[in-house]
Amino acid sequence: MKPGIGLLVLYILLRGSDSSVLKALQKAGNLTHAAGGPEAISFCNVFFFSSLVCGLAMVIIDRKGLQSSLPRLQISDRWLLASQGFSGFFLGPVGFFLALNRLSVVEQTLLFSLTVPITALAAHWWLKETLPRSFPLTCGLITGGLLLSSHGGAATTGGLDSRGVLWALVGVAAFATSGVLARINSQRGWGIGLTVGLNSLVASGVFGLIALVLFGPSHFFYLRLWWVAGVIAGYAVLITLGSQWSLMVAYRELGVVPVTLWASLTIVVAFTEAHLLLGEAFTLPMVLGATLIVAAIGLHQATSGAAAKL
Repeated sequence: MKPGIGLLVLYILLRGSDSSVLKALQKAGNLTHAAGGPEAISFCNVFFFSSLVCGLAMVIIDRKGLQSSLPRLQISDRWLLASQGFSGFFLGPVGFFLALNRLSVVEQTLLFSLTVPITALAAHWWLKETLPRSFPLTCGLITGGLLLSSHGGAATTGGLDSRGVLWALVGVAAFATSGVLARINSQRGWGIGLTVGLNSLVASGVFGLIALVLFGPSHFFYLRLWWVAGVIAGYAVLITLGSQWSLMVAYRELGVVPVTLWASLTIVVAFTEAHLLLGEAFTLPMVLGATLIVAAIGLHQATSGAAAKL
């Protein structure tokens, strides 16, 4: 067995656990606040720690590349980096968090599956990348999966929260924009220290500033066991840094195409954990819808990879 396979499995498990862990933190924070305690959980402190940990790690790993790239950046390069940082490291995570705050893990996961086709469309419009022949089928399967899932979800939750859907669409658009900008930046030969590390550190500073203004310094130091284990050890170190590291090594060992193809299984992990750990109910239409979406994403990744080799 190739060594990268184990890391690919680790990445699928960690990335698939993202929404469930974050939802559990949100619920714990709401219970604490309802019992008269402080607002212990917000996108500010969660993403401050996760961005800080991931940013520091990426800068250390690629410190030589960062030192050589920074002095050569032109004004246009800085704008590109700033745009990628704002969309993918600030606005996207905020939309992700606020959507999850009003939707179930299952609903949010399904809505964010739109990131794949929207990123492909954005790359087609901006970068003139060729869409795979299966793209209409991919869009049709995802649309059908979302319709089936929303119909099934209405039977258990009474319908989607409109503000949650709006925040999800904001997050999808932000991540799609960041994905296109990341392709442009990668073509310039910039390493992870610059594109991921520096952007993560800047985002952590912004999240920290917002937290200080809205909640004060205590928002960073709610030293309860569940908070330290969940926010710092669980989400920042294990989920964020762990998934980023395992993805990097899996790319190196196995290649981009097979990793992105199998990464569609993160939806299966998210569904399973939401049901087993959070008690979220889902119906047969929701399962069928999720199956269609997984198949659509896998088809898109497979045909995109095949087209890239031509």
